[in-house]
Amino acid sequence: MSNFLAKELKGSRYRILGLVGQGQFGQVYCAIHRPTGHLVALKELDRERFPTHKFLRELRFLLSLQHPNIVNCRALEHTQTGRYLVMDYCEGGTLRSLMEEDVRLHPAQGLKLITDVLAGLDHAHSRGIIHCDIKPENILLTVEPSGWTAHISDFGIARLNQEIFKDGTGNTGSPAYMAPERFYGQYSQSSDLYAVGILLFELLAGYRPFSGPPAELMSAHLNQPVKLPDTIPPGLQTIILTALQKLPARRFRSALDMLTQIQAANESLKSELGEAWRCPTLLQLTVGLPISPLKPLRQEILQTEVKQLTVEGFQHSTPFGAADWRMEQPQLAQIAKDAEGERIYWASGCYVGCQFYPDGILQQGAGPEKVSVATVRLPDPVRQVMVRPQGCFVVTHRAIYRIPPVLFRPEVAHHGQKRLQHSGLESELPIQHQVPQLIAEFRQDFVAAIAPDGSWMATAIAERGSGNTRLSIWQLSRMQPIKLIYGCSPHPFQLMVLDSRHIAVFSYTVDAQSTICITGVLSEVFTRRGDRVGSLNLPVPLGGLIRSPVPYRLMAMESADSDTVLLIDLKPLRISRIGVGISPVLAEAASWGYILMDMNGQIVLLDRYGQPFGQIDGPANPTAIAIVDPYGLLISTWKDGQGSLYTLDLRQAELGFLF
Repeated sequence: MSNFLAKELKGSRYRILGLVGQGQFGQVYCAIHRPTGHLVALKELDRERFPTHKFLRELRFLLSLQHPNIVNCRALEHTQTGRYLVMDYCEGGTLRSLMEEDVRLHPAQGLKLITDVLAGLDHAHSRGIIHCDIKPENILLTVEPSGWTAHISDFGIARLNQEIFKDGTGNTGSPAYMAPERFYGQYSQSSDLYAVGILLFELLAGYRPFSGPPAELMSAHLNQPVKLPDTIPPGLQTIILTALQKLPARRFRSALDMLTQIQAANESLKSELGEAWRCPTLLQLTVGLPISPLKPLRQEILQTEVKQLTVEGFQHSTPFGAADWRMEQPQLAQIAKDAEGERIYWASGCYVGCQFYPDGILQQGAGPEKVSVATVRLPDPVRQVMVRPQGCFVVTHRAIYRIPPVLFRPEVAHHGQKRLQHSGLESELPIQHQVPQLIAEFRQDFVAAIAPDGSWMATAIAERGSGNTRLSIWQLSRMQPIKLIYGCSPHPFQLMVLDSRHIAVFSYTVDAQSTICITGVLSEVFTRRGDRVGSLNLPVPLGGLIRSPVPYRLMAMESADSDTVLLIDLKPLRISRIGVGISPVLAEAASWGYILMDMNGQIVLLDRYGQPFGQIDGPANPTAIAIVDPYGLLISTWKDGQGSLYTLDLRQAELGFLF
């Protein structure tokens, strides 16, 4: 089995991708159904705590709950190692993750999630099943373009637990969300609605109506009146007060009754508050980020609009491998000696440029007089620049080139072949190192990715008329494809090397009725030998994705006007939406986290876990950014025929973060 996967279940139809949590009766795994490729959650059932003869009597109740807002139970899986409930998989985590102290969910989105919960409860109550433990940790989320959909998890488990433990030790529930009668072992449908009322209060106010240890919580639920903050609209205050009545008979008659009143209040708020309510900001930071002014080490004038920046340091290392490119050791030593320092590569139109800093990019004394600049012209506009040990790989619309490091020596790049002859290097270098080397050429648009060590690459082309994509794995030392794979999704837009053995193909999924309506992204993972590992559906249209410092974790931007980004874990699948307070157009990953930038020049910095920790007032109209790891940042700007290249040392910003 590929090491991309985590665990194997012997004799099972499911392949485990990873551990995602700890359930009430055992561990919970993300798994893939081998015949269909669908993701599921496998909930382990401890045999001692969950006797088979008692469980099977109640399993029919769990299987009867089939609703879009319930984490449905699909089957019971028996293996040599244990028993598992096969449940719907929710990649968005729990509602609790959206209720952290430094983030506030927009009230309109909060109401939407509450209506999801009530719709699920109405379905279950109609079948005589009561949850008994409604709380944010038991509300799982799936991600959608406009927000999230809520699904109630562990439905019926609380009731089932009480059936199994007749002595009362199985009384489940969380005191912070328990109705008064629940403390005396009584429960009804209105007990669930009381918990929803607590949940609604918490989503709108940012805190629960009652707090303290269990004994104090019990007293408060039984005796203390509810005090509502003025920030909650009056129509919603009435709904909360009704749901939190001490006596069950005074609460809503049913989940459908409460759902109907919330929907009516929501429509009223749309009329009163207008666009601010109808087009909400999904997540709002409740804690202000420290803002630092722009303090560049340098500001260099640009003569052309830079579309891409990338950095590579060659200090004390050879710039490319002799074995792969058949160069002699003396030549390698000479070029390595000349290349000590750091280089910035940039792309503009048909040109790739290189700025060489002998003392390092972040050195205060690296002024314009110490910087060497060289450019190389390609036949077509440049789409992508990737710096690898073997040189600079350049992707155009129809071809891939390798530019040997020697061509970025200023005396060669500025004056062409004559200067190369004058330098004495022409007679020493093979002919393929005197000009940009054509690696591969294509008849139509393609996407490409090259392994970090430069030993192999992958290309993907959507073949016209066939509905298929041709994925090719290339061994660069032979400069020919070693594996061709057909049958990938027909709309690839990005390839990404995940590690030394795996490549991911990202393709748009489209509406079956309209081939121009993008509904999400399909990620297909292959080994470098061409073996298919599996696929994952990401249910949100995305822009470009970037690798993160955490293995198999990606960051992606959403629509152009979105003030959120997504952190996507592929193994197992998890999608976290993060509010950043700006609408980013550029993003890069560093060893410590992420940098995001909007068109106004606002820069937001996130740590490795996606938590914002600082903001910088940067230059407006950015066109590209690059990290000089670990604490350097390059920003290129362009507007009305003028632009600059800024070099920042993030240690000088007042951010309260140790890089």
